Amino acid sequence: MVDRAVGCLLGAALGDSLGVPVEFADHGEIRTRYGPDGVVEPPPQALLGDATQMLLFTGEGYLHAWATGNNGGKWRPVEATAAAYRRWLITQQESKPHYGATGLMAEHELYANRSPGLTSLRALQEEILGTPDQPANTSKGCGAVDRAAAAGFAPTVEMSYTLGCQFGALTHGAPGGWASAGAMAALIHLLAVQGRRLPQAVDQAAGRVLREDGETATALADAATLARIDVRTSYIQRLGQGWVGPEALAIGVYCALALPKRDQFRDALRLSVNHSGHSDTTAAITGAILGARHGTAALPRDWLNRLELADVIERIGHDLGASCVGEKFNDRRYLSLG
Repeated sequence: MVDRAVGCLLGAALGDSLGVPVEFADHGEIRTRYGPDGVVEPPPQALLGDATQMLLFTGEGYLHAWATGNNGGKWRPVEATAAAYRRWLITQQESKPHYGATGLMAEHELYANRSPGLTSLRALQEEILGTPDQPANTSKGCGAVDRAAAAGFAPTVEMSYTLGCQFGALTHGAPGGWASAGAMAALIHLLAVQGRRLPQAVDQAAGRVLREDGETATALADAATLARIDVRTSYIQRLGQGWVGPEALAIGVYCALALPKRDQFRDALRLSVNHSGHSDTTAAITGAILGARHGTAALPRDWLNRLELADVIERIGHDLGASCVGEKFNDRRYLSLG
């Protein structure tokens, strides 16, 4: 299970890095630039997008809460993750770590602006962040769902879903913004922690999110239906472009369901980026899903060798997995962050 947690975060990062160069390009532009097959592999320097940056800070925030609770303090995962997102915001405003920085704040490579979502930037500058019951705005953008995988390593699927929703609502106020994040977290838990098969996990996540957001539940059902028919880029367009949470989740799920085998990881990620939409987010979702399903054995080694901060991503993934199954890890490094 720890290996699946590592695979989940590294898979998300590989998808993100594959899609970053074409994030704002339509399919015609992608084919003009890269040829008839579109993007087929990450660039020689596979840089992380904002999706992976915020996924890492989500993981660090959750682990801070876990370590605090494990060492006699109070368990406050939402507050801890909100503080982590504030730290991420600093990396978007400053050029390098300050003296004595710890945790992710000490990583120079994270002080890079990779086209972060305006909704998250604006929300995190406000004094009070949102909740599902008291939303901060009316956004259902995809910026919450693409960072939600880390919440999948909570002890139960219901807790994963709830935390995914709460983490999402910190910045995205519409149900489509935060409930899609909850569905993503639940899906990752079902795959990585419970070892469910992908079609059954998608059905269960869709059934759970239906209580809060019918749009996300319908989008997941549509993705499952299309995946049973065929593998076509045109089917992605029927699901949307991925700029909002339900569409991004549906596209990522469709690509994973259409090409679900361990040896199809490359092709699934290629399918998830070569369309007219939010390519880095949809590919990050596909990569996280297949990494959670198959573990690190599915990940292309030649792609991993190009990946920025691969060692940091692996460490956060390992510690999330270890926290979930009760394996020992250096939890004290998460107690003092900043």
